[in-house]
Amino acid sequence: MSTQNVPMLPAEKEFQMLQYISKTAAMSGLYNTTGGEQKIFMILLAAQELGIKPMQALNGGIWNINGRIEISARLMNAMIRKAGYSIVIKEADATKCILEGKRHDSGDCFTSQFTIEDAARAGLAGRDNWKKYAEDMLYSRAMSRLARRLFPDIIGEAYVEGEIRDAKNDNSNQQLQEADCQITDSLPIAEQEKCKKFELSSDEMIVTGQFFCKFEESLVLMKQFMEAYCIHHCKTALQFLEVYREKDNKE
Repeated sequence: MSTQNVPMLPAEKEFQMLQYISKTAAMSGLYNTTGGEQKIFMILLAAQELGIKPMQALNGGIWNINGRIEISARLMNAMIRKAGYSIVIKEADATKCILEGKRHDSGDCFTSQFTIEDAARAGLAGRDNWKKYAEDMLYSRAMSRLARRLFPDIIGEAYVEGEIRDAKNDNSNQQLQEADCQITDSLPIAEQEKCKKFELSSDEMIVTGQFFCKFEESLVLMKQFMEAYCIHHCKTALQFLEVYREKDNKE
């Protein structure tokens, strides 16, 4: 389904339905690793723009990584074929994957390949998932390259599963150092000292603009408590932090 055929925003009833699904999914507890209601809603909104069904998106089809969308290679393949375009697997093994795509509307063709040498140059080949599932990983990257260059109207701004996370991990130390400076520089002296006790983590960092909350010694318990509180009271993570900050100030 071409993204050009989907309205920029869903109709009011569809918008409300996405909100309802998001709230229900968050309250179910089955998608705690996905995030709270608002994050689930943003995933569903992206899925709507791409013509992907809500449950297909939530059950392993789409991930939102810091505002960027990843799609599984299986779903990316299905979307392209559903639109009537063809993909031929010319070669696929643990050293190389070559895919050939063709558009039925213009006849344009493109051959995409990703090799284990490409993965090594990108710093990927040494990772566990690449060592264990090299053939599948090469296929995913070749599929993403083909989709971006020949079928951008189908996948929009999406990347294949793992692409953004891999790039994020490569730059994590520099990003975290920059984020740490930005946060602590904007805080009062007393709270700057408090921040020095906290460990900065990419996915679990929560910033309100003036307050950063992260307990190094009880990270897992804090995260679990916050998720349970937000689900029970239908609040966002930021609303939770505001409540926590008010209690902390009173004490």
